[in-house]
Amino acid sequence: MIKSSVKKPFTVFVATILIIILGFISFQSMTTDLLPKIDLPYVVVITAYPGASPEKVEAAVTKPLESALATTAGIEKISSTSNENSSNIVLQFTQGINMDSVMLDLSSKLDLVKGKLDDEVATPMIVKVNPNMIPIMVASVDVDGLNEKDVSKLVKKDIIPSFERISGVASVDSMGLLDEEVRITLHGDKIDKLNDRVLKSINSKLAETKNKLDEGKKKLQEGRALLEKQSLSKNEELINGTINLDKGKEQIKEAIKNIPQLQKELESQRKDLQSKKDALMWALEEQSKNNIPLTEEQKLSLTQLDDGIRTVDEALANMNGEKTVLEEKLQGLIQTQKNLEMGRSTLNSELSKARMELITKESELDKALKEFEKSRDEAYKKANIGSAITKESLSKILMAQNFSMPAGSIEEDNIQYTVKVGDKFNNMEELKDLVLMHIDVDNVGDIKIQDIGSIDIHDNSEDNYVKVNKNNAVLLSFQKQSNYSTSQVSKSINENMEKLMKNNSKLHIIPLQDQGIYIDVVINSVIDNLVMGGVLAIIVLLLFLKSMKPTIIIALSIPISLMFALVMMYFSGVTLNLISLSGLALGVGMLVDNSIVVIENIYRLRSSGVSAAKAAVQGTTQVAGAILSSTLTTISVFLPIIFTKGLSRQLFTDMGLTIAYSLIASLIVAVTLVPTMASITLKNVTEKKGRIFEKFVQGYEKILRKSLKHKIITLTTVFVLFASSTVLCVAKGAVLMPEMDSNQISISLKVPKGTDDKTARATAEKIVDKISVVEDIETIGVMEQNGSGMMMMGGGDSKSISFYVILKEDKKLSSQEVGSIITNMTKDIPGKIKVSTSNMDMSALGDTGLTVNIKGPDFQVLKNISGDISDIMGKIQGAYDISDGLDEGAKETHIIVDKNKAIAHNLTVAQVYQEIATLLKEEQKSTTLNIGTNEYPIVLVNAQVEGLSREKLKQHIIVVNKNGVEEKVKLSDIASIEENSSLVSIKRNEQMRTMSVKAMVKEGYNVGNVSKDLEKKISSYNVPEGYSVSLGGEKESMDSAFGDLIKMIALAIVFIYMIMVAQFQSLLSPFIVLFTIPLAFTGGFLALIITGVKLSMISILGFLILSGIVVNNGIVFVDYVNQLRLEGMEKGAAIIETGRTRIKPILMTALTTILGLFTMALGIGMGSEMVQPMAIVTIGGLLYATLLTLLVVPVIYDLLNRKELKKLDID
Repeated sequence: MIKSSVKKPFTVFVATILIIILGFISFQSMTTDLLPKIDLPYVVVITAYPGASPEKVEAAVTKPLESALATTAGIEKISSTSNENSSNIVLQFTQGINMDSVMLDLSSKLDLVKGKLDDEVATPMIVKVNPNMIPIMVASVDVDGLNEKDVSKLVKKDIIPSFERISGVASVDSMGLLDEEVRITLHGDKIDKLNDRVLKSINSKLAETKNKLDEGKKKLQEGRALLEKQSLSKNEELINGTINLDKGKEQIKEAIKNIPQLQKELESQRKDLQSKKDALMWALEEQSKNNIPLTEEQKLSLTQLDDGIRTVDEALANMNGEKTVLEEKLQGLIQTQKNLEMGRSTLNSELSKARMELITKESELDKALKEFEKSRDEAYKKANIGSAITKESLSKILMAQNFSMPAGSIEEDNIQYTVKVGDKFNNMEELKDLVLMHIDVDNVGDIKIQDIGSIDIHDNSEDNYVKVNKNNAVLLSFQKQSNYSTSQVSKSINENMEKLMKNNSKLHIIPLQDQGIYIDVVINSVIDNLVMGGVLAIIVLLLFLKSMKPTIIIALSIPISLMFALVMMYFSGVTLNLISLSGLALGVGMLVDNSIVVIENIYRLRSSGVSAAKAAVQGTTQVAGAILSSTLTTISVFLPIIFTKGLSRQLFTDMGLTIAYSLIASLIVAVTLVPTMASITLKNVTEKKGRIFEKFVQGYEKILRKSLKHKIITLTTVFVLFASSTVLCVAKGAVLMPEMDSNQISISLKVPKGTDDKTARATAEKIVDKISVVEDIETIGVMEQNGSGMMMMGGGDSKSISFYVILKEDKKLSSQEVGSIITNMTKDIPGKIKVSTSNMDMSALGDTGLTVNIKGPDFQVLKNISGDISDIMGKIQGAYDISDGLDEGAKETHIIVDKNKAIAHNLTVAQVYQEIATLLKEEQKSTTLNIGTNEYPIVLVNAQVEGLSREKLKQHIIVVNKNGVEEKVKLSDIASIEENSSLVSIKRNEQMRTMSVKAMVKEGYNVGNVSKDLEKKISSYNVPEGYSVSLGGEKESMDSAFGDLIKMIALAIVFIYMIMVAQFQSLLSPFIVLFTIPLAFTGGFLALIITGVKLSMISILGFLILSGIVVNNGIVFVDYVNQLRLEGMEKGAAIIETGRTRIKPILMTALTTILGLFTMALGIGMGSEMVQPMAIVTIGGLLYATLLTLLVVPVIYDLLNRKELKKLDID
């Protein structure tokens, strides 16, 4: 690559131009924010339980949901707050988890458990916490010459829509708008009068109908008795006929039965006669054979026998005929009997049918009587117009009637007609005359809205309190879309403000809080420091090199390396923010290190007579391995970021990537562009020596020789300085994040509970009057919030008033100083006042002040422990504004229903609750009314609720139906009413009840030191079994963040050591270089002590960066000593020679990095406070370590390297 770069300079030139173009495009395309994108792995589950106390919410909602949600994969912490009417559960997940999958998992778990919740519990709502929920800007709007109503109309119609159209604006919320609504008030006295008229008519008609039904039932009963009598007579006749037929049948059957016997006897007679005849005939035949003639006697006998046989045959024939006749008679009797049976069946059927008809008519009449009873109840219900026309039913009627929509189209004569159904309300009279129902009762008829209530236009002027510089105003709050730059969206909003004010000279829109402007100021300040650092670094190079050509080469490598780094930042998704730009600013000083090493080596070879092209290739090749190793050691300190989590990882990944990109870019530039430019520009080179620097080197050599003679004194001094500086710095205390200056201050005032609006607003105006005299204050905005509203989530009955204070651009005092003045001015104001001197304070990412968390099952024990901890906190110096975690209980009117008395009136506790809940529901939103160009929401209210007191509540009448009779039950007859205090909320942490005792830390005291004092006191407190007391708040956040960073430093040192082992091929040489790290830490601690800056996450980050930078000087020193010794030089002489030879590049690389951070360390520009501690630590560490590396590393090398170095010859 090196040789190709020198051979093909135009290729390098084209690549350089391409990088510059891509860098410029990347810079233009990158989004700008104050901080890196922070993904908060938090989910809030909100569940409403109307009418439930905090205790009930905890038992019925929070505990079941916690149990179900606690099994979700990736969950780290679970905490909850059970308020009156609602449960809020906060779930914290591991960093980097897929929150979309988490949301699906949570949803499925809630689906399983919500069926087991009480019916009154609403469906749990899952909300993913997003930093974009915080407004990026708050602005006030007022118009000269317009009243509050017209200003509100202008804001709603023109101003808000114009902002909502801006690309990147997610939503625009308003505060202080005058909202008008059409209010329909239902009056009970009007409804009662209508009820009385309806009931009188209904009772009369019902009585008449009842008489008619009773008379019909009597007639049916008489008809049924007559039918039964007739049925009995007919059945008797049929029974007698059946008996006679049975007798005849028996006689015929007997006769038929005797016929076979008679026939048998006749047949016997015939047989005898036939036998006699046969005998006679045989005798006659015999006689004939003998020619004996028949005698007369024989002829007579024969005739008699024939006559006898004939007579018997006739008798038999007659007998068969009689049998047939008898059988026919029997069949006739049987048929007659069947006919009688059929007649009887038919008669019974007809009688049954007639009977069923009578029974049916009786049943219908009974049903009619029941329907009458039911109709009577329905009539009474309908007559009770108050139950028929409620806020809910009236709302539905209004929405259904205020309807207009195209239904389709029809075609006639080739003309298309759109069919539109309905027409919306367009005036108040139409609303008043709207018929709600028709009662077909004398003197009642149509019932209209005006018959049961009153209609008027109502506004919220009494509820609004928004002022800017003591004038009435409207506040607008802007939220951005997640994928847009805060700075760009803010810029677009400001441009639109200017455009609106240009079009309307009377319109004034004043930003009260603007993250975008603040971000621009901070980012520009960092960029200015970056440029100034680069310029100072180039000046240092010029002073050392004493030649413009190599200085220009190195100077050009800075912007090209930065452009290269920007390209890599863009494609890896790193935004332009305070952290990433600070990484670039830090990198500016280090960017030239590689180029310095390369150009110095090329310059040295060129001075010794080597040609320009050859010197460029050889000079770069000789040091390529060394600069690669030094680059890797610096980059490696950020590798441990992958082992951290939470805030440390999210904040500092950008810095690590930025520094890594800039160093990789500088390495590529150093081995390509620098040798290419050197081969072209370094044609004529003459080495220039400085006399002053030579004297400096001579002085250093003397000090080095003395240090080598007095090793113990040198090392003891170093270690004493290290230990003492560490102890002194830690003793000064620590903070999580340094405070940043701002031109915006916010103040919150929480007035005492029970304070009325007038007193609260008078208090706010008093504060405005007091602080208005502060010279640096330009604008003061004030708005009142009653537990909810723009940017607020809260509860309770305490009022909160927010102040937005804008400081002048040319302010003389810092925001912290102005904040202290405001605190002192307002210390006699009643209520709690909190002044935040930076709306972009990084401490907002964690808790502030002191917090002691107490966990346990029993509330009373928690309360006792909380009181003890509060007493302990009160004795800690520096702690003030102590809150014991026991919020003042809200006043509660408790209705205790006597279940036995209630059930006697067909009432349950749930029904009483429903009645009271309906009664106390203040308003019901319905549809809208358009009058001209104005649109008014229609709101329904119950006059009965207005002025409702506990005494009136006792007298409230509940109408019930008992055994078909309407009964009126007074609430005091079935319930008692008590007044007591309830818990405002119940907090839980890891599924256990928790109380938090909190305190603020006074100015001038360090939260870390105060926390240590508190921790000592708490450690001696005797905590009851089953309960725990732990320190939280800012101390917990600090311990977590500092622990991560210290772990990163430890791992970084391990990585650095392993890289150096690979480079030196030795275990001892890298160990010697590691001694430069505590030297750097000593310098960092001393710098913090001298400047008065406290330890913080940012300053510890400086120590992490130092770990990777300072070893480079040690690597250079040890590597060169080894080279000289391998060439045959004696160890002592090699150490002295290395010191003389390498002091120049060591000082050059150190000073360029130091001066690159110099303006940042001075804290020049707004927002520089955020990165100032890192710059101070880095400069102090580098300065101290660079000087002592030239003295201590040689001493340690001399002590540890006692063996002679030999080259390994493998040939």
